[in-house]
Amino acid sequence: MKDKALINIAIADDHPIMRKGISDIISSFEGFSIPIQANDGRELIEQISKSAVLPDICILDISMPNLNGFETIKEIRKRWSSIKVLALSMYNNEFSIIKMLASGANGYLPKNTNPQHLQRALAAIYYTGYYDSEQAIKNTSGPNQQLKFTEREIEFLCHCCSELSYRQIGDLMGISVRTVEGYRDALFDKLDIKSRAGLVMYALRNGIMPIE
Repeated sequence: MKDKALINIAIADDHPIMRKGISDIISSFEGFSIPIQANDGRELIEQISKSAVLPDICILDISMPNLNGFETIKEIRKRWSSIKVLALSMYNNEFSIIKMLASGANGYLPKNTNPQHLQRALAAIYYTGYYDSEQAIKNTSGPNQQLKFTEREIEFLCHCCSELSYRQIGDLMGISVRTVEGYRDALFDKLDIKSRAGLVMYALRNGIMPIE
C-alpha cells in the first residue's frame, strides 16, 4: 500500500452477521482498517461526524432502515466530498446499480462476490477513484479524445443515467425501442462496454452526465 498507510473503511449494513462477515474479510486484507461499523445510514453519518479521522471508503448496503443506501450516499456527498463509496448489496438489478452510480457511488458489487473481488474493488476505488465490476471501461485515465459522439448518442447516454426504461427513453427521444437499442449496441461497440451500468459509469466519469 502507498507509504504503508492504512485504508480506512466504514461499513453500514443492518444485518449483523453480514456486517461481521464483511468486516472479518476486510480485516484479513493487508493495509486495511475498519474504524466504523454501523447498523444503518443514520448511525453511519453520526459515527463519521464524531470520528477524528474520516474513512477513505464507505461500504453501503442499499436496503437499510432510517437512511437507505441511496439517501445515505447523498448525505455523504453533501457533507464529505472526499469519502468514496462502494455499494455492496443483494440488489443486483440494473436500475439499483444505475441509481447508486448516479447518486455518486464509486463502484458496485453484489454481496455474493468473492473476497478477492472485494479487495480489488476497494484498492481500485482508493487509488483510481472508480471500480467497474465488469472491468468494461478500458481507459482509466480519462475519455478517449479520438472518440466522437453524435448529439443523439450524447442524449441517449444522458437518459441512460436515469431510471427510465429503454421504451421510455425512446418516447422521450421520439424513436422506437429498436432504434434505442441500436444506439445502445453502437455505444457498446464503440466503448467496448457490455452493460447499461457500464455506459452510466462512462458518462459520469467523463463528465457527459453530472452526478446527481
